[in-house]
Amino acid sequence: MCRVRFFGGWSILFAAMLGVIFVATECQKKNEAARDDAPKVDSSYADWKTFAYQNIKIIYPPKHPLESTLTGMAAGYAMAVKKVEEMLGMPPLTDTLKVYYYTGFGQGREITGRKYPYADSAAIHFWLPSFYGPTLMQYLLPRWAPDPPRHKFLKHGLISLFDFSGQNYHASTIGYKNAGKLIGLAELAVDTATNSDEERYQSGEAASLCASILGAYGPQKLRELYVSKTSFDSS
Repeated sequence: MCRVRFFGGWSILFAAMLGVIFVATECQKKNEAARDDAPKVDSSYADWKTFAYQNIKIIYPPKHPLESTLTGMAAGYAMAVKKVEEMLGMPPLTDTLKVYYYTGFGQGREITGRKYPYADSAAIHFWLPSFYGPTLMQYLLPRWAPDPPRHKFLKHGLISLFDFSGQNYHASTIGYKNAGKLIGLAELAVDTATNSDEERYQSGEAASLCASILGAYGPQKLRELYVSKTSFDSS
């Protein structure tokens, strides 16, 4: 009887130990899974520096050849944001605007795998040669209208209109008209080749249209057209 009780006690203790081991193993698995799901930090930016100006942060590699121009660059972004907000009737940007500033297209393309500077919901990825406006508009437009427009030429038109390149897209559109090369609105609305990264023909005409609507009807009417889900003629 004593041996049975002694053996039974060890059985209970052994079962309890197994339970503890099982729980510890499951916790470890969950912790490892959580670590696997955690966002990865891109080591490409590990030693990059940060320049802060108002609510703008420019993140750039050490010994960037244009480090001395960062104040002017940040001020340019601040001016551009304010201009876009005024023209499109957007509320002030309260988020921190993060700009990853690469030394040139070689480094930019190598790290990002992208052909052109771009922006996502988190940051702008910028390198020269380029203008501040296109990527800034890629960043701001989803804050103006969250969903991509059905008529995508309007998006490229706004990107071109606010590219801050100094180009007069009304003048170029008049030039196309005089030369007999104007793309009509019905054709432009369905033109799949419109791409503000690669051309300023279709997107330039679209910029002229957006500017005309802004001037004649204001930002609310332009936004209504931008978010419309009906056909362009109907819109």
